[in-house]
Amino acid sequence: MLKAKDFDLTNPIVVVRLIAGLFYIPHILFKVFGFSTSLAVFAKMGFEPAIFWLSLALLTETLCAIGLTFNLYTRYVGLMSAGTLAFAVYGTVALKGPGWLWNLGGVEYLVFWGVVSLALAVNAWKEVLSTRTGFARLTAVTAGN
Repeated sequence: MLKAKDFDLTNPIVVVRLIAGLFYIPHILFKVFGFSTSLAVFAKMGFEPAIFWLSLALLTETLCAIGLTFNLYTRYVGLMSAGTLAFAVYGTVALKGPGWLWNLGGVEYLVFWGVVSLALAVNAWKEVLSTRTGFARLTAVTAGN
């Protein structure tokens, strides 16, 4: 169920989560509208059969876009997003060789996005645990010692 707090732009976590989810949209559209080009690129990256890996990428990226944007199962979707981006890092390095700077075809942007996704998952798990198990009270007491 969507809640107003899921879209509270005064909360930095919400802003980062929305950006992480919405940034998937151009990547999905590029793969859909440039399907044959995407197939060729996936094959060059070594993802064979390319149709399977491209379909899997489209599925996971779509789930990540929806889940992160609408704060649905973020504790799982954040992990899925980080894993998806790890594959993207591998593919980029396999295709272009090692490189860091994103504007030179490197993996900087992908690594940043993956770390953000992982941080969002950790934050979501922390929220779930604090409401279900008293985790927040336990950590507050421990931190005070």
